[in-house]
Amino acid sequence: MEQSYKHKKIRILIVTALLVMTLAFTFQHTNVFQTQVFHASTETTELMISNTSYGYGISDPRDPRFYNIMLEEDALMFKSCKDVTKAASINHSKISLADRVSGTYNIGEDIRAIVTLYDGYGKRKHSGGDQLRATIENKVLKASAPCVVTDNNDGTQAVTCEALWSGTSTIQVTLAYTREAITAIYRIRTQVLSTRYIGLKFRSGSYEETTICHPNATHLLKLTNYTDVCDMTEVNFGMSFYCGKPQNKHLQCQDMQLVEAVNIPAPELQFTGCENILLERGQQTLKQNLAVNVRNKNGDSPHSIIEKPSIPCAKYNITLLWLSREPTGFFYDGKWNLRNCLGFQQNYYQTCLKNRRLYVFGDSTSRAWYKTILKRFQCRQTTEKWQFEKWKKDSECYNRQINFKVGWYPQAQPFFARTWDDMRAALYSISGRIDRIPRKERAIIVIHSYMHMVAFHHSVFKQKMEIIRESVDKFLRNNKQSIVMIKAPHTYEDTPAGKYRLSDYFGYVYSKILYEVFEGLHDRVVLLNNRDTTIAQHVEWNHPPKNIINAMIDQMLSYACIMK
Repeated sequence: MEQSYKHKKIRILIVTALLVMTLAFTFQHTNVFQTQVFHASTETTELMISNTSYGYGISDPRDPRFYNIMLEEDALMFKSCKDVTKAASINHSKISLADRVSGTYNIGEDIRAIVTLYDGYGKRKHSGGDQLRATIENKVLKASAPCVVTDNNDGTQAVTCEALWSGTSTIQVTLAYTREAITAIYRIRTQVLSTRYIGLKFRSGSYEETTICHPNATHLLKLTNYTDVCDMTEVNFGMSFYCGKPQNKHLQCQDMQLVEAVNIPAPELQFTGCENILLERGQQTLKQNLAVNVRNKNGDSPHSIIEKPSIPCAKYNITLLWLSREPTGFFYDGKWNLRNCLGFQQNYYQTCLKNRRLYVFGDSTSRAWYKTILKRFQCRQTTEKWQFEKWKKDSECYNRQINFKVGWYPQAQPFFARTWDDMRAALYSISGRIDRIPRKERAIIVIHSYMHMVAFHHSVFKQKMEIIRESVDKFLRNNKQSIVMIKAPHTYEDTPAGKYRLSDYFGYVYSKILYEVFEGLHDRVVLLNNRDTTIAQHVEWNHPPKNIINAMIDQMLSYACIMK
């Protein structure tokens, strides 16, 4: 009887303990959930955003929303736009604070807002896909920073900005691309060979003929009237490149002479009237913005900013650069400040760059880096003098005092030439060049491929980066003294070639491709985020201004230079 009583008592204690544990678990998770949900009031409804939009939102780089994009297969599920008024409208869409009514914050806190999209009829949208970009700015302080935008796929998008300086600032949201425009620019790249053409002139004696070239032979034959192609892949050092075979029987593939793009007529792009209007509008700022106030923490000092990081960038865990959506920096008093790590100091450059070699591969954007480095680091040109501004041949310089060499090398085809240029001048691929770098050299390698790729379907960019990855992997296994960096795409509002022919939307698509292609090397390859500077400054044209170029170079050197 006594033993039965003891057993009964034990059973009661066990049940009681389990009940307490269950209640504690429920209470804990209820509180966690409550901290992950915030409310945003609009004129018509109160929105509750789940923890998928909390903070910086999506944490998985495999999710397209991590890059603020729609995948092609999702975009092409929509029909072509017919009624422009059904697209998201900057006049009717609204932004409101999502975390507090007062609009007052402390430095270092996140400022959360919600954008509710409406169409031109004033009707609330309930689907996602529109690309928004956002900044927080104080023009008096010459301060600005990008904010992180997360599409909730329900007609709302969460905006998270960091309070980085004190005072009153404005959160501004830009409708970069409507969902309808995104569908159009994806679709057009499946219907035409490319949005711009590269031509190759074949010449032998008095005979000559020009044909169109493309990195994909199947597309070239399918979307042109050519019956055969000239395979230029071998002379292009492994990067696939094909040109229509001349029809003139006196011309052969080996008679290639000159390549150009400027005077080759661009293909006609079949957009609907609605799509044309949306694309011609370009990127537009919402009529409404938000004012927020950040408390000053420095007492009598008129303004204060967030404390600088203590860890030097050269010691930073570079894997995080591939995994984080947080802004990598901000402008203050016109100067770019890194957020992740302590940035490059100009007075260290002689020590850092002594006995080193900097290789800069890419297009005109990276060529601008080379021109800036020439002046900043007293690097004397050792190759031929440039005969025109848009030089497209290898260029090298040398600083004898510290034994520092720099070279800019254009990428292989596809490469849009200024005018009829020697085909052989732009045939050395980035991968081929990396393969030739001496193993014992203390090299800094910067890889960039962007503007000359945007005219093609994004699969061409992926193919190019896969070839480059093989060379990077082999190089890093054999060279422990060097560092490899990827100069990621930047943003711009327009280009002389036309917003839809060279749309910067694909820079976001390329970022996802870069993550996937370089998986397994994220701890060895530095990802240089160039988008944050250009978003923060609302860069208009595809070639960034000098202050942005200097900020980009400083960021690169920050990861290459160990400060003592």
